[in-house]
Amino acid sequence: MTSSNTLPEDFKQAMRRLATTIAIVTTGTGEHWSGMAATAVTSVTSDPPTLLVAVNRTASMSPVLQAEQRFCVNLLAERHCDLVKIFSGGKKGFERFETGGWVASEDGLPVLSDAVASLICTTQMTLGVATHTLFIGQVQSIVNHPDIDPLIWVDGTFASASRL
Repeated sequence: MTSSNTLPEDFKQAMRRLATTIAIVTTGTGEHWSGMAATAVTSVTSDPPTLLVAVNRTASMSPVLQAEQRFCVNLLAERHCDLVKIFSGGKKGFERFETGGWVASEDGLPVLSDAVASLICTTQMTLGVATHTLFIGQVQSIVNHPDIDPLIWVDGTFASASRL
Protein backbone atom coordinates (compact mmCIF):
# COMPACT_ATOMS: atom_id res chain seq x y z
CA MET A 1 0.00 0.00 0.00
CA THR A 2 1.24 3.48 -0.90
CA SER A 3 1.85 6.06 1.79
CA SER A 4 1.25 9.76 1.14
CA ASN A 5 5.05 10.26 1.25
CA THR A 6 5.68 7.89 -1.67
CA LEU A 7 2.54 8.59 -3.72
CA PRO A 8 4.20 10.93 -6.29
CA GLU A 9 7.07 8.49 -6.97
CA ASP A 10 4.76 5.47 -6.99
CA PHE A 11 2.55 7.30 -9.50
CA LYS A 12 5.53 7.97 -11.79
CA GLN A 13 6.51 4.30 -11.60
CA ALA A 14 2.94 3.21 -12.37
CA MET A 15 2.81 5.50 -15.43
CA ARG A 16 6.07 3.91 -16.72
CA ARG A 17 3.96 0.78 -17.10
CA LEU A 18 1.36 2.52 -19.28
CA ALA A 19 2.42 1.99 -22.90
CA THR A 20 1.30 4.77 -25.24
CA THR A 21 1.86 6.03 -28.77
CA ILE A 22 4.17 9.04 -28.97
CA ALA A 23 2.77 12.09 -30.75
CA ILE A 24 4.14 15.43 -31.80
CA VAL A 25 1.56 18.09 -31.07
CA THR A 26 1.96 21.20 -33.23
CA THR A 27 0.41 24.63 -33.52
CA GLY A 28 1.14 28.06 -34.96
CA THR A 29 1.44 29.44 -38.48
CA GLY A 30 4.22 30.66 -40.74
CA GLU A 31 7.55 31.09 -38.97
CA HIS A 32 5.77 30.78 -35.62
CA TRP A 33 5.30 27.02 -35.72
CA SER A 34 5.61 25.39 -32.32
CA GLY A 35 5.58 21.76 -31.29
CA MET A 36 6.37 19.22 -28.60
CA ALA A 37 6.61 15.47 -28.14
CA ALA A 38 3.74 14.15 -26.05
CA THR A 39 2.35 10.94 -24.66
CA ALA A 40 -0.52 12.61 -22.78
CA VAL A 41 -2.91 12.43 -25.74
CA THR A 42 -6.17 10.50 -25.77
CA SER A 43 -9.46 10.29 -27.58
CA VAL A 44 -12.46 11.67 -25.71
CA THR A 45 -15.43 10.90 -27.98
CA SER A 46 -15.96 9.64 -31.50
CA ASP A 47 -19.14 11.67 -32.10
CA PRO A 48 -18.04 14.33 -32.58
CA PRO A 49 -14.40 13.17 -32.94
CA THR A 50 -12.57 14.80 -30.02
CA LEU A 51 -9.05 14.58 -28.56
CA LEU A 52 -7.49 15.67 -25.27
CA VAL A 53 -3.89 16.87 -25.03
CA ALA A 54 -2.18 17.72 -21.72
CA VAL A 55 0.46 20.48 -21.97
CA ASN A 56 2.68 21.70 -19.15
CA ARG A 57 2.17 25.43 -18.70
CA THR A 58 5.96 25.95 -18.68
CA ALA A 59 6.31 24.41 -22.16
CA SER A 60 7.22 26.95 -24.84
CA MET A 61 4.26 25.72 -26.88
CA SER A 62 1.68 26.46 -24.17
CA PRO A 63 1.14 30.20 -24.83
CA VAL A 64 1.13 29.66 -28.61
CA LEU A 65 -1.51 26.95 -28.28
CA GLN A 66 -3.57 29.18 -25.98
CA ALA A 67 -3.49 31.96 -28.58
CA GLU A 68 -4.03 29.82 -31.70
CA GLN A 69 -6.88 27.69 -30.33
CA ARG A 70 -6.06 24.93 -32.83
CA PHE A 71 -3.52 22.15 -33.02
CA CYS A 72 -2.44 19.05 -34.91
CA VAL A 73 -1.73 15.70 -33.26
CA ASN A 74 0.82 13.79 -35.36
CA LEU A 75 0.99 10.14 -34.27
CA LEU A 76 4.54 8.91 -34.76
CA ALA A 77 5.83 5.77 -36.46
CA GLU A 78 8.94 3.77 -35.60
CA ARG A 79 10.81 5.74 -38.29
CA HIS A 80 10.39 8.96 -36.25
CA CYS A 81 12.61 8.13 -33.23
CA ASP A 82 14.95 11.04 -34.04
CA LEU A 83 12.05 13.52 -33.99
CA VAL A 84 11.21 12.65 -30.38
CA LYS A 85 14.60 13.90 -29.15
CA ILE A 86 14.32 17.06 -31.26
CA PHE A 87 10.81 17.88 -30.03
CA SER A 88 11.71 17.04 -26.42
CA GLY A 89 14.22 19.88 -26.15
CA GLY A 90 16.97 18.80 -28.58
CA LYS A 91 16.25 21.90 -30.65
CA LYS A 92 14.26 25.04 -29.94
CA GLY A 93 11.52 26.92 -31.78
CA PHE A 94 11.25 26.73 -35.54
CA GLU A 95 14.55 24.76 -35.76
CA ARG A 96 12.58 21.68 -34.65
CA PHE A 97 10.84 21.62 -38.03
CA GLU A 98 14.09 21.43 -40.03
CA THR A 99 14.07 17.64 -39.60
CA GLY A 100 11.23 15.52 -40.96
CA GLY A 101 8.66 15.98 -43.69
CA TRP A 102 6.77 18.96 -42.32
CA VAL A 103 4.15 20.64 -44.52
CA ALA A 104 1.57 23.34 -43.85
CA SER A 105 -2.08 22.36 -43.67
CA GLU A 106 -4.66 24.42 -45.59
CA ASP A 107 -4.83 26.80 -42.61
CA GLY A 108 -1.06 26.84 -41.97
CA LEU A 109 -0.64 24.32 -39.14
CA PRO A 110 2.49 22.13 -39.23
CA VAL A 111 1.65 18.56 -40.27
CA LEU A 112 4.10 15.65 -40.44
CA SER A 113 3.53 14.29 -43.94
CA ASP A 114 4.44 10.68 -43.12
CA ALA A 115 2.89 10.40 -39.65
CA VAL A 116 0.86 7.29 -38.85
CA ALA A 117 -2.03 9.76 -38.59
CA SER A 118 -2.38 13.54 -38.33
CA LEU A 119 -5.50 14.95 -36.69
CA ILE A 120 -6.18 18.68 -36.99
CA CYS A 121 -8.28 20.02 -34.12
CA THR A 122 -9.99 23.21 -33.03
CA THR A 123 -9.83 23.84 -29.29
CA GLN A 124 -13.30 23.56 -27.78
CA MET A 125 -12.37 23.78 -24.11
CA THR A 126 -9.39 24.13 -21.79
CA LEU A 127 -9.07 23.05 -18.19
CA GLY A 128 -6.26 23.88 -15.80
CA VAL A 129 -5.10 20.93 -13.70
CA ALA A 130 -2.14 21.53 -11.38
CA THR A 131 0.90 22.24 -13.63
CA HIS A 132 -0.88 21.45 -16.91
CA THR A 133 -3.59 22.72 -19.21
CA LEU A 134 -5.85 20.16 -20.82
CA PHE A 135 -6.76 21.16 -24.37
CA ILE A 136 -9.87 19.45 -25.66
CA GLY A 137 -10.10 19.74 -29.42
CA GLN A 138 -12.73 18.76 -31.93
CA VAL A 139 -11.17 17.03 -34.92
CA GLN A 140 -11.66 18.96 -38.17
CA SER A 141 -9.65 16.80 -40.56
CA ILE A 142 -7.54 13.63 -40.57
CA VAL A 143 -4.81 12.17 -42.73
CA ASN A 144 -4.15 8.44 -42.16
CA HIS A 145 -0.96 6.79 -43.44
CA PRO A 146 -1.48 3.34 -44.99
CA ASP A 147 1.15 1.74 -42.70
CA ILE A 148 0.25 1.26 -39.04
CA ASP A 149 3.53 1.04 -37.14
CA PRO A 150 3.15 3.29 -34.07
CA LEU A 151 6.14 4.34 -32.01
CA ILE A 152 5.40 3.31 -28.43
CA TRP A 153 6.78 4.74 -25.18
CA VAL A 154 6.93 2.42 -22.18
CA ASP A 155 9.18 2.34 -19.11
CA GLY A 156 11.12 5.38 -20.32
CA THR A 157 12.12 3.95 -23.69
CA PHE A 158 10.92 3.20 -27.22
CA ALA A 159 9.05 0.03 -28.11
CA SER A 160 7.18 -1.23 -31.13
CA ALA A 161 3.70 -2.63 -31.50
CA SER A 162 3.80 -5.93 -33.29
CA ARG A 163 0.58 -7.63 -34.19
CA LEU A 164 -0.14 -11.04 -32.68
